[in-house]
Amino acid sequence: MKLNLDALFSQSHIRCRDREALEKKLAAVVEDGPRELLIISDFDQTLSRAYDEEGKPCTSSIGVFRLHGDKIQPGMAKEMQELFEKYYPTECNPHLTMEQKLPTIKEWWEKAHEVVTRVPFTAERLQQLVLESNLRLRDGAEEWLKNLEGHGIAILVFSAGIGDVIEIYLKHQLGEIPNHLHVIGNFLEYNAEGSVTTFQEPTIHVFNKNATVIKKNGPFWDAHSERKHILLMGDSLGDLHMDVGEVHSGQTIKIGFLNTYSDDMLAKFMDGFDIVVIRDQTVDVPKFITELIANRGRAME
Repeated sequence: MKLNLDALFSQSHIRCRDREALEKKLAAVVEDGPRELLIISDFDQTLSRAYDEEGKPCTSSIGVFRLHGDKIQPGMAKEMQELFEKYYPTECNPHLTMEQKLPTIKEWWEKAHEVVTRVPFTAERLQQLVLESNLRLRDGAEEWLKNLEGHGIAILVFSAGIGDVIEIYLKHQLGEIPNHLHVIGNFLEYNAEGSVTTFQEPTIHVFNKNATVIKKNGPFWDAHSERKHILLMGDSLGDLHMDVGEVHSGQTIKIGFLNTYSDDMLAKFMDGFDIVVIRDQTVDVPKFITELIANRGRAME
């Protein structure tokens, strides 16, 4: 089976390290059909936008507290921003290995979670903050996520961010969390009075975000855990390993969204991801791939 990917790779912002290998992988997935595909996708700056239409940064799920934390506790926003400015350069440093970054990243997550849960707040208050934020889905993401269900494609949204924030936002945008979509992230725990007390364990950060920390129970896993192929989507090198520990017998196709360009980071993305999407705020590439699979390769030559 030969697939026609010219429409994809004729665009200068879409790169592929080995088109022949990708076509072989994709042909195998197309052959088995959409009901054998599980998408494992990061949320922040992968399903959500990194920048708005004017080029201004959009927030992340944890970034909601950098924007509006003072509405929970005076000084929270400043403290969260200071943590971001201290630790984020380490996460993005292309010259450090994952092992070198790990202690710093663990420290960042621990401190950020302590700040967020220092003062009790309710789920209703959190919802208000989320909907006041500039968290935004990528262009076309709402329609694409809804259409996946009709195609029989399941999607696991796997985040090191705040799971509650992601679910609140997706429910608002989609009307509900559909059965074919499941969110894994750092979820808050509430006491009998409905106030936040702490985060659930284990803590998921950018460098342990893989299937070994997933509790594989419930209706989503019962229905979709034996799917043969994986489409993995992320915006950081840590996302490359989200499928580690997920047993599957087929192909893994990896799409990387390079939101902030540098030659060094492009080289590392090209080494790890099958497809690299540069400074683009749409879901056009994963949509192209899933439509091809759903249509059983109808775009064939």
